[in-house]
Amino acid sequence: MNSSALSSQRQACRQVRPFTAQPPRRCRLVTVNSQAGGDVRGAKMEKGLFGENFGARDPFAGEVATNFGENVLGNYNTEHIIKPPDNIKRVLGLSARRCQDNLGSMTVLSQEDRELLRNQVPGWRMATLPAGGNPCIQQSWKLKDEAAAEQMVALVGRVAADEGHADSLTVNRVGTEVVAQLCTVSLGGLTENDFIVASKVNDLNIVDLLPKRKPRFWA
Repeated sequence: MNSSALSSQRQACRQVRPFTAQPPRRCRLVTVNSQAGGDVRGAKMEKGLFGENFGARDPFAGEVATNFGENVLGNYNTEHIIKPPDNIKRVLGLSARRCQDNLGSMTVLSQEDRELLRNQVPGWRMATLPAGGNPCIQQSWKLKDEAAAEQMVALVGRVAADEGHADSLTVNRVGTEVVAQLCTVSLGGLTENDFIVASKVNDLNIVDLLPKRKPRFWA
């Protein structure tokens, strides 16, 4: 077959079966658990994996009594405090430790170690001592009256004294607000002793010293 005949045959094929562009294939949407009862099975699976209290829940009576909503609703700059479970103390053990008496054998904590321990004392934040500029950890409380504030000062001081770490504690009271700062000044920075005292201060039961606010009722 010569080239002219082959060319004529190809042209005839093109006329019989012209080329048409195929549209792109579309993915099929598959619905999982679309049958009746699918949502029920999904809910049971979630409970099996995450427990009964997975997701949002209503606040407990103790949480409502603290009026936490007054501190967060409409306040974009609220400092949120995440309190770890009480059982975590058995693993971390700050509250179970005692301050070391021999400061000469201790070293100032690095920034990484400070942050690791600070996460174990909720409510305490990094600050700087006015005198000397040494880093410290700081906590503040708003009490119901000045008598309660004085009692809070005494309680915090007693914890530090019992640990033999009173020299590293600074407590100031202005009206009903108490501010405590911890820093091992003799070593020029923060040590593990400061965080041990902070953890024991957090264990104090000061519910009776805090102001009781009237609950708000929303219309």
